[in-house]
Amino acid sequence: MSTQPITEAYIFVDLPSQDQPIVAGKLQIGAGKGRFIYGQTYLSRNDAFALDPINLPLIDSTQTIHGNDGVPAVMLDAGPDNWGKKLMLALHTRHPQNKLEELLAAKGAGVGTIRVSTSRTKPKSEPEYQSLESLTTLNDNIQTLLSSGNISGDITDDLLRQLEPGSSMGGARPKSVVRDQHGTLWIAKFTRPDDIYDQSKAEQMCYLMMRDCGIDAADTELTEVAQRSVLLVKRFDIASYGRRHFISAHALQYQPRIRSSEMDSVYSYPVLADKITRIGSNPEDKKELFRRMVFNVAIGNTDDHLRNHGFIKNIDDNFYRLTKAYDVVPQVSASGQQAISLGTNGRYSSLESCKESAPYFGLSSSEATVIIDNILHVISQWSVYANQVEMSLSDRSILKGVVERFIRSS
Repeated sequence: MSTQPITEAYIFVDLPSQDQPIVAGKLQIGAGKGRFIYGQTYLSRNDAFALDPINLPLIDSTQTIHGNDGVPAVMLDAGPDNWGKKLMLALHTRHPQNKLEELLAAKGAGVGTIRVSTSRTKPKSEPEYQSLESLTTLNDNIQTLLSSGNISGDITDDLLRQLEPGSSMGGARPKSVVRDQHGTLWIAKFTRPDDIYDQSKAEQMCYLMMRDCGIDAADTELTEVAQRSVLLVKRFDIASYGRRHFISAHALQYQPRIRSSEMDSVYSYPVLADKITRIGSNPEDKKELFRRMVFNVAIGNTDDHLRNHGFIKNIDDNFYRLTKAYDVVPQVSASGQQAISLGTNGRYSSLESCKESAPYFGLSSSEATVIIDNILHVISQWSVYANQVEMSLSDRSILKGVVERFIRSS
């Protein structure tokens, strides 16, 4: 006997003035569409904010959502990533029948303030995170899981539950969220047996270089467990009072239908710069975005899709700032094209295209040139940063062609 899919849920958010999440609204889905309405009590609050300032404005009427089974894209930001979905399918005997059920099956560890519940009075509680001291056990379990070839019945439920609280933080790499002795939450990103180079060390190398390029990069630490690198990335959505509201660039720019001929004009860095103009509180973020675009091109990070860019809501108003830069790694299989367009010349990985797009970011051509030259200067010393992360000679050989591509031609 089949179970009817869940089509209705309450959306909770954390607010600085509240000890517990409060109901912001109600979502109903069906026939491929969604209907969302903010609650009257929420609307009456002085600190109420729109979950998505562009696609879900703070209004007193029902809003229709198309695509994603009717679930607003900003809510899916709090849902499981590819890694999390694999764990979720293995752990739950009843597999989610729609994207709302995926959100409900998650353990509430997602980025940002949004939590989803079928109960109007009981939101998803904060999950039990593993301690930082448990990294060895987590790594052993993950390597066991990955070595099995698939997540199957051979993997115990207890093991899966240890890993699942990290399943909502974006990306396909194996990960978990751990808490250190000070209560700070970190995303622990583990290596895979089939990695052709140490991605944890390569990512940490990028963070070190980004900081020296003047880029506001995520706070990270590189450690080693059982002779395997583990990268710890500090949760940037956690403040002293609790969670901060996060919205990905993908959610802001989401469109249910788009022609292939329109992709470059819809999904692009200049369009993202325009979003900063619309919802941002600091125009300097456009220059910050330009630096990130140039760095991604120069370092060979072609996995710079819109889910890898995000915004954090200010505490004292309803405007946003760019999050710290995250998920930046050279791609040795790079096709010479970025995931999103750089401007009028499309996605082709070109520093000249970056320079031509400078006006979108409030920069003159000469200002853009200074930024590009500075970033290339830092990357030209990449072997120094590789030394800092103790990268092997074989890994350097693998990355050399990608990392030095624009150094050789500059």
